[in-house]
Amino acid sequence: MEVLQLASTHTSNLLLSPFRHSACYRKTVASISAPYSIRRREGDRRLPRSIPSPTVLPRSSEGVSVRGSAADELELLLDLVPPRMRRGLVRHAELRELIEVVMDLGRKPIARFPSGDWVVSEEAVSIEDLRLAIGKVGRFSDDNRAGIDRSLHRISAIRNRKKEIIGLTCRVGRAVSGSAEMVRDLVESEGSILIIGPPGVGKTTLIREIARLLADERMKRVVIVDTSNEIGGDGDVPHSGIGRARRMQVPNVMMQHNVMIEAVENHMPEVIIIDEIGTELEALAATTIAQRGVQLVGTAHGITIESIIKNPSLQVLVGGIESVTLGDDEAKRRKVQKTILERKGPPAFTCAVELVSKNECRVHHKLEATVDAILAGKSSIFEARKWEPNVGECRNPFPVPDVNFEGQPSFTRTVKEDPQTSPEHASSYVSRHNKHSKLSDWMIAPILVYVYRISEAVLLQVAKVMGLEDKVDTTNDIRMANVVVASNSEMKENPWIRSMAKYYQLPVFVIKENTMAQMVKAIRMIVGMKSFGSATKSPLNQVEDIEIGDDAPMKTLFRGT
Repeated sequence: MEVLQLASTHTSNLLLSPFRHSACYRKTVASISAPYSIRRREGDRRLPRSIPSPTVLPRSSEGVSVRGSAADELELLLDLVPPRMRRGLVRHAELRELIEVVMDLGRKPIARFPSGDWVVSEEAVSIEDLRLAIGKVGRFSDDNRAGIDRSLHRISAIRNRKKEIIGLTCRVGRAVSGSAEMVRDLVESEGSILIIGPPGVGKTTLIREIARLLADERMKRVVIVDTSNEIGGDGDVPHSGIGRARRMQVPNVMMQHNVMIEAVENHMPEVIIIDEIGTELEALAATTIAQRGVQLVGTAHGITIESIIKNPSLQVLVGGIESVTLGDDEAKRRKVQKTILERKGPPAFTCAVELVSKNECRVHHKLEATVDAILAGKSSIFEARKWEPNVGECRNPFPVPDVNFEGQPSFTRTVKEDPQTSPEHASSYVSRHNKHSKLSDWMIAPILVYVYRISEAVLLQVAKVMGLEDKVDTTNDIRMANVVVASNSEMKENPWIRSMAKYYQLPVFVIKENTMAQMVKAIRMIVGMKSFGSATKSPLNQVEDIEIGDDAPMKTLFRGT
């Protein structure tokens, strides 16, 4: 057994967070604090009895080399490839941004960077190249994954029908301190978080930093269920990127749900972190953990929450879906078909984060309301967050309606693409646009009411009985609404509703109970507001909350910024 010891230095870059008014440091955490051992592949007759000793990557003649702790960890991965590939990689300008190296037997090796794929060498990969790489990694598990001891790199194998390895995907793993600043407020709220995103978008990097944040800064008892050793790295000693968090390894990928339950029963955790919830048993185990008073942070493959709803194996994460048959009167009152889809139970997670890229996400603060809105065919509300690490700013941190990003441009994207409006003036542009468009149509068009957790059918029925059906109507798009009507309980549980109304400069009518008597008072006040034109007199930087009591007079509250 040969040993290689690499010296590591510590580098860091200052990064300012828009969500926390304190400075934090974005850095790659050094993974080598002690010599690591090279483990050979067991049970593979094609491996040679002796393997050349790995060598530290030499400096190129052009002076291009990888420095610092990030370089030391990257050099472990570069040591897997043959020398001719190493010489080509170290000369690449985007070496520090390397994503993965693909080596397939009989084909040219490819390195993947954010800018695209790049052919490393014109010489095809041989079986000797694969043997050299396989001998420097740990044992491949049942899911054909392996790693380098005490590092975060992941080596995935492709086998032929004879179970022989004919291809490798060497993926770079990085522990980035500060990558969880976009969702720090969600993590500190102690609610369960579901992180959704396609492969390679940065889900594992995010939850690794969340584990360190909870364990080191919040002093929580954190247990990580690490199925493929991708969060804590390969080997028995976990990577320093997870901080004080404990790591439970899974001997078999089919036993992940059992280890999840075992972690709760045996180790008294306050937080459970799970990567890649993919089967129905794992989803059921996550639901069970969420009901035991443990904060749960998990990831799942998908693009949006709607993709989780459509996935039969993962539906239980959002509460499950069932078909309900309505009566004739109820279907007519709701103005829907007799057979509809409804949520079966409470979701396993409190909120959800849809990762668009490494620096951009969409936050659904209340997963329960989002699922109900999607099943009802309405637009759900999310908060768009964009993190720019170079300038330490967040762009478009305001809630916007959920729209189909593939079919048409989103609201935030429309603001950005306006040639006369820069991103710095996007907020003021939207305010002026909404103000002029709504005020010009206020006196000639019916009042559009955006209802939140209020029976829309009851509101329209009351307006019809009062003979005001031509003056009051409802809308599912808050951008087109003139007023917002919400229940008192929902306003307390979801303060972001008020901030959303504040952004669009909408008055909010708060009712205590979802009854027809309350609806009558609300409609009278809405129509009276139109008659007297009070909506045009509300301050631009304030939100008007009108509380409707049973017998109490109207009470107007002005909330400033």
